[in-house]
Amino acid sequence: MRHRPARTVALALTALALALALARPAAAETFLTCRFPNGGQLRVVVEERGFAIELPGQTAWMESEGMGARRDPLVAGFGTPLPGEGWRGVPAHDRFTLSLSRMTGEARLLFSRRPDAARVEACRAEAAPALAGPGDQPPTPPAPCDLPVAAGSIAGTCEVQRPKF
Repeated sequence: MRHRPARTVALALTALALALALARPAAAETFLTCRFPNGGQLRVVVEERGFAIELPGQTAWMESEGMGARRDPLVAGFGTPLPGEGWRGVPAHDRFTLSLSRMTGEARLLFSRRPDAARVEACRAEAAPALAGPGDQPPTPPAPCDLPVAAGSIAGTCEVQRPKF
């Protein structure tokens, strides 16, 4: 029988605790601490309707715009930049998505930003002739010009945090 290194066992136990905590009934809240490279950290609460992130140095929470997936991984989007200090190496962004894996404890932040006004206007100018196509067929609408574009991502890990009462 092989012996596993203590770190592997600790990671497996953390993932198991996270999976059990996130599998609770929908009415329960789960508090997590998620750590990322270069010192970034988030305190997250997972609820039935989505995620909320504690704003650093405040007692206020920023709620997600909604939960995109309710299975593994859990995914929720935020329509503002990442809050707080200590996020070296994070790409310029104006919104982000947080993805949490129940099975591994992995957290992933996906950053995106809206294109600048000049790029949106150029896109719309290119799309205008396609919309004015032949009169007997309705035109095929082009993709919206103001959709957010990917700016990068970082991965970290989360662990269940026991709230203090």
